[in-house]
Amino acid sequence: MYARPQPSPVPEPRHRRRPVVTAIGVVGELVLTAGVLVLLYVAYVLWGTGIHADMAQNDLREQTLEAWRNQDSSAPPDDGAPVEDAESPDEEAASVADQIDIGDGYAFLRIPRFGANWEWVVVEGTNLSDLARGPGHYSDSADPGQLGNLAIAGHRSGYGAPFADMDKLESGDTIEIETADGTWVYTIDQSPVVIAPTDTWVVDPVPGAAAGTEPGERRLTLTTCHPRYGSSERMYVSAVLTSGPGM
Repeated sequence: MYARPQPSPVPEPRHRRRPVVTAIGVVGELVLTAGVLVLLYVAYVLWGTGIHADMAQNDLREQTLEAWRNQDSSAPPDDGAPVEDAESPDEEAASVADQIDIGDGYAFLRIPRFGANWEWVVVEGTNLSDLARGPGHYSDSADPGQLGNLAIAGHRSGYGAPFADMDKLESGDTIEIETADGTWVYTIDQSPVVIAPTDTWVVDPVPGAAAGTEPGERRLTLTTCHPRYGSSERMYVSAVLTSGPGM
C-alpha cells in the first residue's frame, strides 16, 4: 500500500517593509556616515594638520639657518675701516627682506610667556598655504627693527596652533624676533583686543591713523582668529620695540 503524498508546506507570507520605515533606515545610515566623516575631518584639522605643520617647520628651520650661513659667508670682511654712505638700519633691514621669497623662512619668533622651548619659524606671506606651515609675515608690513608696524598672523587652532594661547598675553610680556642680523625684542603695551574681521587697520604702518601718516614708532602686531575654534572675529596684540641690534 502506497503512502499518500503529503502536501508541501505553504510558506508564510513575507511582510513587506513599509516605505517610510525603509526611508528612515536609509536616512539614519546617511546621518551616521556623515557624523563619522565630520569627526574624521575635525580630527584632521586639529591634529593631522599639526603633523604637517611640524614637518614643514623642521624643513623651514634647516633652510633658514642654511640661508643665514650663506649670507654670512658672502659678506665682505670687516676690517674696521669706516664705510662711506652706509645704509641706515631701516634700509639695511629692507634690503635683507627683499631677498626672501613668499613661503620662505623669514625669522624666528619666540614668546617667553608660552614657555622656554616655544619657537616658530615665521614664513614670508600670509596666504593659506603659507599659514599652514607656520605664522606668516604680512609682506607689506615693516621688517624687524624698522620704523612702522611689523605684522605677523598665525592660526589659533589646527596647523600646530602657534597662537592658541594669545589671549593669555599680558602687558609687559616680551616677544622676540630673530633674523640673520640679530634679535629684536618687542614689549607688549596692551592686552589682547578682539575686533571685527574687517578691521584690517591693525596691520597698517600706523594702526588707527589716517592713510599716508608717517610712522614714528617701531611696533609689532600679532593677529589671529577668535574664538579659538572659530573665525567670526579677530584678536590682535600690539608691542613696541625695546631692544635690538644697534640700539
